[in-house]
Amino acid sequence: MSCFLMINSWAGDDQMGATEKMARIFRMDPEEADAVVDNLASGNPWQFDHQVSDHQSQVAEPYLQSLGFEVERIPVMSDDGMGLGMPMEAFSESKPGFFGKIKGLFKKKS
Repeated sequence: MSCFLMINSWAGDDQMGATEKMARIFRMDPEEADAVVDNLASGNPWQFDHQVSDHQSQVAEPYLQSLGFEVERIPVMSDDGMGLGMPMEAFSESKPGFFGKIKGLFKKKS
């Protein structure tokens, strides 16, 4: 079974380091990861828009927690055992390729 990763908040000592690692983990542009971590630090959740295998999520969850992220794994399953869509609306606009953009949701701090 797979799941979605929901990150509810970030609280840590090294926001720049957490941002760089988040960009690598989720294959985001550094600017996107910066906006996501800024928003998480303000207490606003973020959800990765692609399903993650149980094995990947079991590895990612403690690693992300060690960086200061509050992580929640949301199982993807319906009554008949078939996969469902995303448990909540996507935070991003789609772009070609595997990962979505988060344009417009987060404002860059000046």
